[in-house]
Amino acid sequence: MSLAYLIGVMLGDGGVYGNYYTVFCRDPNFEFANFIAATVEELFGVKPNIRRASKSLYIVSTNVRKVHDFLLRIGFPKGRKLVSAQIPELFKHDIDVVKGLFDSEGYCGIDVQTQGMKKFRYPYVSIDMVAKKVLVEAHHILQLNEISSTYNRKKPHTWGRHYQWRLTVMGWDNVEKFSEKVGFRHPEKAEKLRKILVEGGILRDHTPRTLNG
Repeated sequence: MSLAYLIGVMLGDGGVYGNYYTVFCRDPNFEFANFIAATVEELFGVKPNIRRASKSLYIVSTNVRKVHDFLLRIGFPKGRKLVSAQIPELFKHDIDVVKGLFDSEGYCGIDVQTQGMKKFRYPYVSIDMVAKKVLVEAHHILQLNEISSTYNRKKPHTWGRHYQWRLTVMGWDNVEKFSEKVGFRHPEKAEKLRKILVEGGILRDHTPRTLNG
């Protein structure tokens, strides 16, 4: 897997901190954590640590100076990313960054809208982050790959000081294109998206697609 992909994962779930501490991902899925660890070892020749941070979370990290310093040299933001984060200049047009970002922060589902007596079902794939620049840049990369998306501001959590932003790909044809060009490598997310598209296909035979045919 490419360095651009790992950068995308880290923009969502990782970070580069003082004393050479680098976090590559935080994820509840052990299979995905192992996949990221293998990617790090392949790219840097360093075997990272995988530790359980809680009953439902694994962290993949290193304290290796050469890895830490390399990521800073290519423009990865140091410390807490929050609102200041952006995709490093080298990767601003690389779809692999978007693949990593969706694997770390993305989710998918079905939006059900009622119009009169009919219910319309629209699949979606989304990311929520406080780092607006990252989502705007990801939106641009999706556009370059002919995948339509929108982004909008959400209210901050009751305990948060920053507004969140949501990037969304929506609609059967659009999400199918997302699946082909971006998709998920995260096993749970990949399976959920597969079920949405396969089982959703049984329910639709025209546009707009409805539960009632």
